Amino acid sequence: MLDSFASSAKIDVDYSATNVSKAIYFHVVKMKYAGWKHRVNFNRFKKYTSAELFQDIVAFYLKAILPSHYQLELERKVNKSQPDIAIYIDGKCVFIIEVKTSIGWQRPAYKSEDPYVDFRNRVNQLSNDFSIPRQNILYIFEDHGNVGVRFSSKFWDRKNHRPIMLRPQDFPYSIIYPLFNGTDPSYWEKNTIDRKKEYLDISDAQILEAASKNIVFPFEKIVELLMERIDNFLLPNV
Repeated sequence: MLDSFASSAKIDVDYSATNVSKAIYFHVVKMKYAGWKHRVNFNRFKKYTSAELFQDIVAFYLKAILPSHYQLELERKVNKSQPDIAIYIDGKCVFIIEVKTSIGWQRPAYKSEDPYVDFRNRVNQLSNDFSIPRQNILYIFEDHGNVGVRFSSKFWDRKNHRPIMLRPQDFPYSIIYPLFNGTDPSYWEKNTIDRKKEYLDISDAQILEAASKNIVFPFEKIVELLMERIDNFLLPNV
């Protein structure tokens, strides 16, 4: 699997479709499904951390889509910053993507004066250390649902099981792009089985069917957005 990430093959993308998004969803669910089966079969009660593998999946598809003169670096430290994915052109950093499966220590402190001060400080630090505008920094979340209902409601309509069509404009929601809903198959049928002792029989066809219903923000649209902002950033001053 790790060897496959080294592929330099390019893919043609239909930016009006969601084929790449569905492929990423398929990879993520298959990875989590394999982990679920292993936990049951091996009596393992704690999940594996999948954050770095998800980061590599995102980077793999970015490399496959972006033109060849774009270079990606993962986890390279510059001054005090070590972003997940930095995109370069001719040795110049032009865009940064933070990739998250869990919000971790940046979970919003709603009772404080600035609940998202950690996000604000992080973006400012990245902007300063890599000499890029703040609008050229965004977050890709695997799933909208690991932060809480208040956060999730910005991106996903739970009642009607569909994405919120109007993107939030307030920071930091404006720079956060959750890709999916429901990527953990162990939660697809709640209360029907003891998921610590048994697992569902899930086919590839079922995963692909779920993919079409659980895309929050298409990966294709994120690539379009970053390429547009990179082009604007590199325009000569008039």
